[in-house]
Amino acid sequence: MKSLLACAVSIVALTAMPAAAQTPPTASPGVVMANWLGQASDIPVDPTWRLGTLPNGLRYAVRRSSQPAGTIAVRVRVGVGGLMEADNQQGWSHLLEHMVFRGTARYADGEGMKLWERLGATFGSDTNAATTLTSTTFQLDLPRADPASYATAMSVLADMMDTAKIDPALLATERQVVGAEAAQRLSPLARKLRDAQQPLFYAGTRAATRDVIGTARTLGQADASTLKAYYEAWYRPDNAVVVVAGDADPALLEAEVRRAFGGWKAEGEALAAPDWGAPVTPASPVVTLADAQLPDLLLLGFVAPHLDRTFDVARQQEQFAERVAIGILNQRFAAAAQRGAAFVNVSVQLVQQRRIADQVLVQIGAKSSQSHAALNQAYAVLNGVVANPPAQAEIDQQAAGLATWLQQRAASASTQTGPALANSMIAAVESADVVASPDYYAKLFAAQRPSLTPVAVQAVLKRLLAPAPRLFVAGPQPVPGGIAAMTQALAAAQKVAGGATELLRAVSLDQLILGGKPATVTGTTAIPSLNADIVRFSNGVELVFKHTEFDKDRVLVRVQVGRGLLGEPRGDLALWWTAPALTAAGVGPFSPDELARAAAGRQVGFVAQQGLDALILTGATNGADLGDMLKLVTGALQQPRFDAVSVARVRDATLANYASIFSQPVGVLQAFGGAALHGGDDRFLAIPPKETIASLSLPAFRQFWTERLGRGPLRIVVVGDVDRSAVVAAVAHSLGTLGGRRAAPAFAIDVQATPPATPVMLRHKGDPGQALVMRAFPTLGFLEQPATSAALDLTTAIVQARLTEGFRASEGSTYSPLAAHSQSSELPRFGVLVAGAQVQATRIDGFERSLDAVLADLAAKGPTADEFGRAQTTAISAAERNRENNGWWVGVLGRELSPDFVSSLAGSTDRLKGLTAASVQRVTARYLTVEHCFTIKVLPEVAH
Repeated sequence: MKSLLACAVSIVALTAMPAAAQTPPTASPGVVMANWLGQASDIPVDPTWRLGTLPNGLRYAVRRSSQPAGTIAVRVRVGVGGLMEADNQQGWSHLLEHMVFRGTARYADGEGMKLWERLGATFGSDTNAATTLTSTTFQLDLPRADPASYATAMSVLADMMDTAKIDPALLATERQVVGAEAAQRLSPLARKLRDAQQPLFYAGTRAATRDVIGTARTLGQADASTLKAYYEAWYRPDNAVVVVAGDADPALLEAEVRRAFGGWKAEGEALAAPDWGAPVTPASPVVTLADAQLPDLLLLGFVAPHLDRTFDVARQQEQFAERVAIGILNQRFAAAAQRGAAFVNVSVQLVQQRRIADQVLVQIGAKSSQSHAALNQAYAVLNGVVANPPAQAEIDQQAAGLATWLQQRAASASTQTGPALANSMIAAVESADVVASPDYYAKLFAAQRPSLTPVAVQAVLKRLLAPAPRLFVAGPQPVPGGIAAMTQALAAAQKVAGGATELLRAVSLDQLILGGKPATVTGTTAIPSLNADIVRFSNGVELVFKHTEFDKDRVLVRVQVGRGLLGEPRGDLALWWTAPALTAAGVGPFSPDELARAAAGRQVGFVAQQGLDALILTGATNGADLGDMLKLVTGALQQPRFDAVSVARVRDATLANYASIFSQPVGVLQAFGGAALHGGDDRFLAIPPKETIASLSLPAFRQFWTERLGRGPLRIVVVGDVDRSAVVAAVAHSLGTLGGRRAAPAFAIDVQATPPATPVMLRHKGDPGQALVMRAFPTLGFLEQPATSAALDLTTAIVQARLTEGFRASEGSTYSPLAAHSQSSELPRFGVLVAGAQVQATRIDGFERSLDAVLADLAAKGPTADEFGRAQTTAISAAERNRENNGWWVGVLGRELSPDFVSSLAGSTDRLKGLTAASVQRVTARYLTVEHCFTIKVLPEVAH
């Protein structure tokens, strides 16, 4: 057998670039050009990246990216996070992330963000930041690639890194914002889970006691002077990396990095790295947690030290083998769950973290009160792969999937987006990886595949599962016998015999035989303004096709079946909530396990979800696999499989997680607020009552879906880099083979955001000090007055900006105020603008007063010229970028393409450009009044 090292040597020889292609660009004056990324590695860095190190120590990487056209993605990573903090500094890195947005030596508080908005960058989506245990990364996706805009944007970023002001008054406000963020992101239940798991799985490491968001005590110890000293200590050019990928000359991108960041100077000597610690065996291998909102859950961990070694060819191939091994485990657990195991689902994940540990985490969703049996059955799977080599067919299945993914990345390399490229480089810095060309990785794995034998993969599994296990057990009730009983159960489970490797029958998608003859094309309608075609087939199927080249050799597919939620009686959600489980029992002749093997290495997968006017099946594929994807979709409609185990799994999983919905105000609103926003119509609930879930049965599931799959219209939307004639042929030979479909019942579309008689009050069981308040203002239908709808969209952005600048930034009363305007092409008279926030329960009145003041001022005076200009610029920028996104086009073309809709869509950007500040003032005065709104509140459950 050829060794991995031998494969590594041969692949390097096979794919090495010519010397001239790998020679770095000529160094610019004052720049130390160095391949700082993976200097000791034998993996060649992708030559499309220009790497350099400035004299001040700042490292950078820049490259051209043509997608989206005319944009530039910038990332700045600073090597400071939760692990760098002392015990009394916990949360400081994250607090500092907030503060650098609040003013610098050259830009007053908020002015930098406004400059970005004037350039078209939207706060929250185009501009953001994130702090982790190991770093703080700032994101800017600039919609303009001209030199002046790029220079302005980079000047703001550089000042944030070098000259941030830590104003005491703003710091006091921002502490409150961080506290509100903690309350919104970490419910009491989430905190319990984190605090119980960290000491178990991170024992011995610094991460075991770190809290990235901090506590009121540690954040309170950060005054302006101490936080400024912390900033100076860590925000240093030799501790930062700047990454830029954009639609511009790399020489320009590089020159601006030099200009903007070249003057950044470090203050004093760099701080020594803290002691990261190393994994140790915890005092007890088992931790338990009981909470009424928790499902029965087990988390089994195998923890090993992280070896911070050079990321070379051998290590990359080791990771490929690990990915195949983990895939085999997940597939075996899925098959066991489908056979009716004591667990509903199991997921296996390999997490490798520098400065922390490497972990194999096996998360087990147990059936109610069956944790012991679930643990034993999970170990039967684990012990089976350790005791017996996997079948070559299992290895081939996972290897084929990985190879296809790598090949797709290589094929679409020329159309990778700037944000994706920038994020991948930051990820490489985070993990000390090397960024080679996608084609290199595809060839590397191709050379490795022959060495992935059953014995070799078994060796990988043995290594990954070798550490002593650690077990976290959670549920709604305390574990009988407590930790001692579960420790004994863990020891017993480790001795459970593993089953032998099963003989797998050979499967192929050719075994799925569709009945009927291919349909013929009966008519075609071109839509020139959208550059799309509607093709009609003899069996009534309708295809909407649009060719794009935004993503090379990539195709998005959306199949719309029947009438969806609007095909049900008013107020009846029916069983639409079970849509994601529609193919859980397999398709046609294939069980779920067989279907996964038959589809291995093919891009034919799809997911099902409920839609307002259809069952929606969506997936991503390429030109070569489009036909088989549509064949498989047709099989799901024509030959659905139903079994008791699959129905029980969807019922049990939904029930198990039902209580957790109430752990946060936002979860309650998402689950139950939709009905209130749609005139009290329960079809718009995200989930039915608990009693309805518990009553789900196989006969009911079968009857419901058999009826819905066989009636109503069929529409396919295909968008992407594929030939039109190939798409037409693929539809004709798949969905075109279906016979005539039964008519669906008429559906109720006269749905409006009608104010209820009294405010809507919902209850949560999370933090008793937290609440959510939302005002809803009924507006108008999508096509009733397009210009008015556009003005309402712009007004929404201005309202959110004012709430962010006022109630958030000035008062610190919330983390993320929300304003959104929702309309529906399926509901011609529905429209609602909502504005709300999660706040302390005592601050509800304060939020409502702030919102009333914002709306009253806009109605009386209109927006200022600057805030209107910023809102208009960002809206136009977003609208223009949407048109270079396949996902956006799939959603748009899935709608009813009436002449009015097509005309409205074609003129949407021009309407935004034609708006004025007076337009915003008029719609505010007309629609956003106290008299015409209603309130939804999610309050803490009343104690009894």
